[in-house]
Amino acid sequence: MKDFKNFKSIVLLSLLVFLVVLSACGGTATPEAAPADTSAEQSSEEAAPADTSAEEPAQEEAADEVVIEWWHIQNTEPMLSYWQELADEYMAANPGVTINITTMENEAFKSALQANLQAGDAPDLFQTWGGGGLQQLVEGDFVQDITEESAGFIDNLNPGAAGLFQVDGAQYGIPWSLGMVGFWYNKDLFDQAGIDAPPATWEELLEDVQTLKDAGITPIAVGAGDKWPAHFYYSYLMIREGGEAAMTQVSQDLDFNKPEFVEAGNQLKRLIDMEPFQPGFLAAPWEGPDGESGTFGTGQAAMSLMGMWGPGAYMVQAPDGEFPGTLGWFPFPSVEGGAGLSTDAFGGGDGFAVGKDAPPEAVQFLEYITSIEQANRQGAIGTHLPVTVGSGDSVTDPNMQLVLGGLSEATFVQLFLDQYFSPELGAAINDAVATLFAGTATPEEVTEAITKAAQ
Repeated sequence: MKDFKNFKSIVLLSLLVFLVVLSACGGTATPEAAPADTSAEQSSEEAAPADTSAEEPAQEEAADEVVIEWWHIQNTEPMLSYWQELADEYMAANPGVTINITTMENEAFKSALQANLQAGDAPDLFQTWGGGGLQQLVEGDFVQDITEESAGFIDNLNPGAAGLFQVDGAQYGIPWSLGMVGFWYNKDLFDQAGIDAPPATWEELLEDVQTLKDAGITPIAVGAGDKWPAHFYYSYLMIREGGEAAMTQVSQDLDFNKPEFVEAGNQLKRLIDMEPFQPGFLAAPWEGPDGESGTFGTGQAAMSLMGMWGPGAYMVQAPDGEFPGTLGWFPFPSVEGGAGLSTDAFGGGDGFAVGKDAPPEAVQFLEYITSIEQANRQGAIGTHLPVTVGSGDSVTDPNMQLVLGGLSEATFVQLFLDQYFSPELGAAINDAVATLFAGTATPEEVTEAITKAAQ
């Protein structure tokens, strides 16, 4: 398991250089035809010109057979079209390459990927978040070491983000975004309830929840049916209660039966007991009209704790693509008495792993989509923060600038727990937190269940 003290220093150093403008370098290599075999001895009078008519078509045919299977989860606009545009541009510049795109929703992607991996059919490029999940892919021999292949452009990327996709110092994937989780909120609904500023502390958040309820407004939308959106609350409270030291320690001893983690559950239970969520939240997914994105995106709830991808999903569900109100963002509140700092963050990065049998062009395509030109295009879209050094100025969306500001002030960044640990332990954390949301387990039983799963 990674040592997050090292991760902290990497991220902090990388954030300092995140806005420094550097020029991306490196190009796409074009395979050259092998020279004709002239080893046979012939006199100058008898030698006939080498017949390459059979060789050249064979080389063209081989080039035409370069196919990249690319799986990603950006299944909503504007990123859905953006990824397609980049694939089309790359194919136009490299006529010997075909990129087949498969797009899926997050949970469907995980299930389909697992099935393909078990069948020995890994996509050439596919979504990954690094951490324990990537380590298992490496141990299962499902991905390839691209350290050498990416050497010409990896230094153009945020070091903290690139480090998430390394195992034992080797590069197995390439990041394209880095962000942190925070509260997206509807300023109009806050104004309607008489709340003039977002909460800075946990107690203020609970007070605002009650104020919103009294005004007849659903305070929070959550996709607890997918479980991972619910684990955001517990994870952030673990960080606020235990701080960096506790999170580093639990990554080593895997013992969650600690007072600070039980207290995290107690604080979350205080929120749950207030019944702040939308009707049917326990079965609600993250995406969809009846999910967290739909509930918040249509103005039926005042808050949504989500990553930087949230606004894009909200707009898909919003009437005519227009958010019903003014969208705002604030970091997860501080917790009085906790060891964690208010500037400790929770989040991670998006990236693509390279399948074991992927062709060299797959890495070359990753170089293309993370070049400074494409990163600036991504930043201008305003749904994800690019990781290419020098692309910070392209982020003009006010909400994304707030997230970027939160990252720049981060004293510690904890990777998503269901990615930081192994997929099995990550799933156990999500399952245990779901029982707390459902009211079928106590905070002590939650930590006990997670610890038992870790053994």
